[in-house]
Amino acid sequence: MVQETFQLFGMTFKFYDLFFVIGFIGVFSYLLAVCKKYDIKKWKTVVFTILVYGSSFAWMFFLYWADTGFTSFGGNNIVRVFWWLGVFVFPVSLLLKEDYFKCLDFVSPCLCINHGLAHFGCLFPGCCHGYQCSFGSFSNEVGYVCFPTQILEAVFALGIAVFIWLRERRKGYGKGVDGLSFPIMLMLFGYSRFFFEFLRDNEKLFLGISQLALHALLNGVIGTVAYFVIKKNYTNKQAANQ
Repeated sequence: MVQETFQLFGMTFKFYDLFFVIGFIGVFSYLLAVCKKYDIKKWKTVVFTILVYGSSFAWMFFLYWADTGFTSFGGNNIVRVFWWLGVFVFPVSLLLKEDYFKCLDFVSPCLCINHGLAHFGCLFPGCCHGYQCSFGSFSNEVGYVCFPTQILEAVFALGIAVFIWLRERRKGYGKGVDGLSFPIMLMLFGYSRFFFEFLRDNEKLFLGISQLALHALLNGVIGTVAYFVIKKNYTNKQAANQ
């Protein structure tokens, strides 16, 4: 059986909550590390992180609350709010007087960083588990060994974050703003998470497709549309400046 809690200074904490905090620390650390490369001041980065992520997570909890018929508040199903991050960035970019597409590039790896780090915490309560199998991780939620879908999702999410970061570094961070890293992230995460949902032992709506799979697919589709729209506008803008 996997240990779900640990003690520190005489107080008991859940490993799940610890990894949730680690995920946010990972995001905050990344943004502080690269903000200078986007010519964004550190105080603006702090405000940006608090407002954008505060809004995103509050909306995540609200969506779960609404989904349960306003009977249960909570639920860290971050897949619900991936594309919404682009919505919440817009007013904050106006408030801080920063270019919207620069802010999109700036924040593009962050939800995958958060999701990747925090999702390791799912091993301890045993949530987000796969189907019962002879190998994998023991789930405290169901009481038997399950396919380690959480690990695959976490590693893949972190891989997407690294890929997006390398793309940003290759184009010079704030010197090569094109606004495309965010929709690329949405496509990579959305379509991959849609596939991973088939490996999870959760309630299916139809044809083996779960509700979260539909949310993931929506992220991918929005990312695809946004990619081609932004790329076309970016290409037209470059042509006009030549």
